[in-house]
Amino acid sequence: MNAPQSKVAENDPKPGQCLVGKPVYRKEDDRLLRGGGLFVDDAQFPRQLEMAIARCPFPSARIRSIDTSAARAIPGVIDILTGFDIVAISDPLTVLRPVPGAPKLPYYALAVDRGVHEGHAVASIVATSRAVAEDALEQLEIDYEPLPHITDTCELLDPSAVVVHDEILKDNLMASNIDHAGEPEERIEDAPNVLRDRFIVNRVAPLSMETRGIVVNWRSGARELDVRCSTQVPHLVRKQLAESLRLDESCIRVVASDVGGAYGMKLGAFPEDVLACLHAMRLSRPIKWIEDRMEYFRASTHGRESVHDMCIAVDENGIIQAIVNDYVTDIGAWNSPFGSAQLSSVVFTGPYKVRDAQVRRSVALSNKTPIGAYRGYGQPEVNFAREVLLDRLARKLDMSPLDLRRRNLLTPGDLPWKTPSGAVYDNGDYLKPLQMAADAVDYERHWSTAREPRSDGRIVGVGLSSFVERTGYASARFLAHRGSQFGAHESVTLRANRSGGIDLYTGVSTFGQGTETAFAQLCAHIVGVNYEAVRVHAGDTASSPLNTGAFASRTLIAGAGAVKQAGEAFRSKILKIAAMALQTAPDDLEIGGDKVHVAGDPGRYIEIKDVFIRAITGQGIPPELDPGLETTAHFEPPEASFSFGTAAAVVAVDPSTGEFAIERFVLVHDCGVAVNPMIVDGQVRGALVQGLGAALGEELRYDSETGQLINGSMMDYFAPMAADIPPIELLHTSVPSDVTTLGVRGVGEVGTIPPAAAIANAICDALCDYSVELSQLPLTPERVWRALKASQ
Repeated sequence: MNAPQSKVAENDPKPGQCLVGKPVYRKEDDRLLRGGGLFVDDAQFPRQLEMAIARCPFPSARIRSIDTSAARAIPGVIDILTGFDIVAISDPLTVLRPVPGAPKLPYYALAVDRGVHEGHAVASIVATSRAVAEDALEQLEIDYEPLPHITDTCELLDPSAVVVHDEILKDNLMASNIDHAGEPEERIEDAPNVLRDRFIVNRVAPLSMETRGIVVNWRSGARELDVRCSTQVPHLVRKQLAESLRLDESCIRVVASDVGGAYGMKLGAFPEDVLACLHAMRLSRPIKWIEDRMEYFRASTHGRESVHDMCIAVDENGIIQAIVNDYVTDIGAWNSPFGSAQLSSVVFTGPYKVRDAQVRRSVALSNKTPIGAYRGYGQPEVNFAREVLLDRLARKLDMSPLDLRRRNLLTPGDLPWKTPSGAVYDNGDYLKPLQMAADAVDYERHWSTAREPRSDGRIVGVGLSSFVERTGYASARFLAHRGSQFGAHESVTLRANRSGGIDLYTGVSTFGQGTETAFAQLCAHIVGVNYEAVRVHAGDTASSPLNTGAFASRTLIAGAGAVKQAGEAFRSKILKIAAMALQTAPDDLEIGGDKVHVAGDPGRYIEIKDVFIRAITGQGIPPELDPGLETTAHFEPPEASFSFGTAAAVVAVDPSTGEFAIERFVLVHDCGVAVNPMIVDGQVRGALVQGLGAALGEELRYDSETGQLINGSMMDYFAPMAADIPPIELLHTSVPSDVTTLGVRGVGEVGTIPPAAAIANAICDALCDYSVELSQLPLTPERVWRALKASQ
């Protein structure tokens, strides 16, 4: 039976038309909406076995002994590994982005003699089914000796604190890094208006729809390890697995076909990936492991948790004199593959003209699940602290927060601007989004109006939050200086086929960010062929050129350059072959969809398909050309690019109970040239939902007495549902970046950055007559009510 044909939509591209900036439908959607996606759990091999993991139930415990005899006796149990086995047959997991100056902590796939967080893997069992493997877990006799633990981020660096890795470190400080410019302490001492506070940012879960998973097949005769896993970085996972498994990279193929969400959490290899591979190599049988939700909350990396002690000084006119941010980021029990967030240090001064500033990042250990990358990765945290403190300063000066921002925002004439942390902001117009957001909510009128209760007893407040978002990386040299084990470049291969299509190969896996569509749009635009003629093959290390992967809002910034370079070389060869066939010069030809024709004479043409066949067979091509039509390009952006914007929240607050409702949320955002505006809107809205969730309800909480996760299930972790999301209004400006291909800026993380500060500022604006201050996330009615009581 033939599959139904997709209906041609009004925004489907026409042959040969300009595609950049067009909202063409996503290539991914047809298969995903029809249930045709290929996720990890869809992979099946003959004779496949399944793996389950025994996990430490304590935040810290010595493993005195593990008796596996009863578990091995269960019918269907095939293999069991413990920590002592792991040390003999593998090396510790490597860190893709080490913390500068931090000591190495040997992180094996299984705990050897001590579990250091609830959920720490201590044994793995392979059986004929997951059910049998889990039954066997209950028969393991593990003798634990509970040890003292620490889970309070505010106490990690106290001299008397329990030390997580006391066999290696004398305290919980892994490293401390300082960026400094000017004389901030002197400016603070001289300034007439200084405010400081401690801001506590909650620990949250990335909460991808598809949990982590892996299916591994080892062909011992060929020494070939076939790995299907849910990851953002197939080539980097291949690297890490080779290092831990003591294999050459050439022995390993990693495939990430469709990935059901990632958000930074699926960066790098995890202990379970190494375990599945080890079992497969021991047994010469395929192994599958799919993470369940209980494991997810205790073993997948968390995000965000940090404490920021921030100080801002302004003069009598509201001009910022200095910003100082001293923050502790709670990394959990180990340095995860991507380690702690650095972007809080990079963008701590925000979009403001600040010359005197200092930021100190202290990376600290605790007996909790490791922290890793999560969408925004340090930017939402510091934006909350800075923007809330700016609003307080405005109120202290009896100045409009809008006016205070106007006076301090960098102007187009100030850019490019080197910040105190060394980042270089590229061109932009930061004032325009601020004014557009203010106009959208009629901020000027609101500011001049008394904060009086409406008929329903609630008071309306409006809050602003301006931001920058670093997108991409500056260069491989920048990364090398920080010890990162990856580059800043992206790579693609374009290959002609006999059907007249172009196969585009990229190592970037597709997990909802629209890479297939954007890359196909760019390729079709640059070469001149039809959008439908380009097919993107993503996430397979065996077919794609070596690359970095999808994270840090870098994919299109680096990928656009690679597609442009490869596409231009591809186009040039098409024109040379067509010129020979049409007996004219290449400069006289145009590519229009499925044909190459003489400019001004569409009737004199050769079909693209025929050009491709000539190239592939080597018959009928110019003698100076080699057969084949295939190009590979590697592109490294010269600089990072910075997206920017302002959010405005309209919130109605009940001053008697602390209950509040977000009645409007406006985001004005600039991502430079939007290759596909529909994808841009989708990315921003999706990120906004996560930003709103972290701002309003999400929080992973640990019991201080037991050190155990209190709400590690979908029943207890309050992620927002569709009904919880307020009305979202998106507006865009477009200043093409002058440091990227086509002027693009990243867009994937922007929505997570401003919500918390905008909402907190709106609540405090509504309750300004009550002198309410909010310094901790999430923003809950109870927290607002307590702030009201504290102000009385």
